[in-house]
Order: sequence, then C-alpha cells, then structure tokens
Amino acid sequence: MKFYAIKSPSVQKIVTSWLECEKLTHGVKGCLFKSFATREDAESWLSGVSEIHGEGLRIYVDGSFTPDFDRAGWAFIAVENDKQIGAENGVTDLPAESRNIDGELTASLHALAWLKRMGKTGVICHDYEGIARWAKGEWKANKPIAIRYKEAVKEFPNAKFEKVPAHSGVKWNEAVDQLAKKAIADCKAREKAAKAAKTAKPATPAAAKPVVKTVENSAPTKTVKKEVPAQTKTPERMPSPGESLDLFG
Repeated sequence: MKFYAIKSPSVQKIVTSWLECEKLTHGVKGCLFKSFATREDAESWLSGVSEIHGEGLRIYVDGSFTPDFDRAGWAFIAVENDKQIGAENGVTDLPAESRNIDGELTASLHALAWLKRMGKTGVICHDYEGIARWAKGEWKANKPIAIRYKEAVKEFPNAKFEKVPAHSGVKWNEAVDQLAKKAIADCKAREKAAKAAKTAKPATPAAAKPVVKTVENSAPTKTVKKEVPAQTKTPERMPSPGESLDLFG
C-alpha cells in the first residue's frame, strides 16, 4: 500500500488511492503531492513541506560516518524564505560511539546554539527521530552520547523540532547531508597533510663552496730604483813610490 501526501492551498491530506490523489490534485494550482511507503513518512513530509514555500526559519541538521574515520561528521544549514542564511559543519570531538547518530545529535546542539547566538527562533528539521524524542524526554537515554545530548538540550527549553523524510528529495535536507560528509573528508585531508609534514625528513643543505676573496690594492705600485755605487777596481799591485796607476782604465 502507498500513502499519498497532498499539500495545496485548500487541502492537506493523506490518501491511499492514486485515483483519489489524482482527483484532488489535477489542475490545482500550487498543489504538491508525493507517495510514500509508510504513513509516518507521509506525515513527516506534510509537516516539512512548508519549506518549499519558504515559510519561517528552519535549520536542517544531519550527521555522517565512514568506517575508516573514528569521528562523526555533523552539519547544519539555516534557511529563511528558501535562502541559506547560515551554515556550519565539523567533526565530533570524541570518537563516535553510535556512528552517524553522534553527528546527528551534535549537529542539533550546534544549530540550537546558533539560534541562541543570533537571537533568532526557528525549527530544527531532522531526519533522525531521536533528535526530537530525546529532547522531549520521550525516549530513555542509555548510551553516553544520548545521555550527554539529553542533558545539553535542556539549555534550550523552547526548542522546536520537525522530522523530515530522509533522502526524499527535500532540497535542504539533501544539501546538509552532503555538508556533513564534506566535514569528514576535509578533516581527513587536513590530518593527512599534517602527518606528512611531521614525518617528512628535512632537506640536506648543499655543501657551501669556498669563497675566494680578491683583494685589490688601489694604491699604485711604486718602483724604487736603487742606486748601485760604482765599483772600484782593485789594483793588481801596489804602485811604486812616485808611480801612478789608472784605477778606472
């Protein structure tokens, strides 16, 4: 059996017959309708379909998890009049105890904190049921992550929640899903780069070549001419008395 959710200016209804759905929607301007496998999903779509018309401030939250990474990704996108006015994403501080659920609950808390910081009121749109159930005290918290969430969400007593169907073509829900996945991919890339930089060996510096300095003497070289005294011939014999010798001959 299929459930057909119908939303129009005059009708908001769930029917189980295509013929009845066609009768209520054919030729109706501004009418939206969609089929679902369960009534719960049909009701969730009806309650969240107002985002298509851009009514009010809605914050879409989601979480993500991959087996090769120990933490969960989280993200939220704030939408007003069908336009994004804010967004954040990241990974959980602690290893994920419950896979993507850690990211879902963390995203909800970040979204509520953003609303408080901005002084706004809005609706938290989620596809994981526990976000609202634990916040409203409808589910018992057993695991540490659920206990921490249930305690932390008490800070936001006026929080409003709205469940939207997962992977059903709701534009902003699909967008926040991708943003949560991107948070993990970005964190893995940063950590990989940091590890590579830490383990990389420092480059060996090239041997320095000896520097030969040429010292130029700017003063001109002065040639000193040394006078050599003329040599005097030594006579082979001593002159006789009264005899003269030519010493320079």
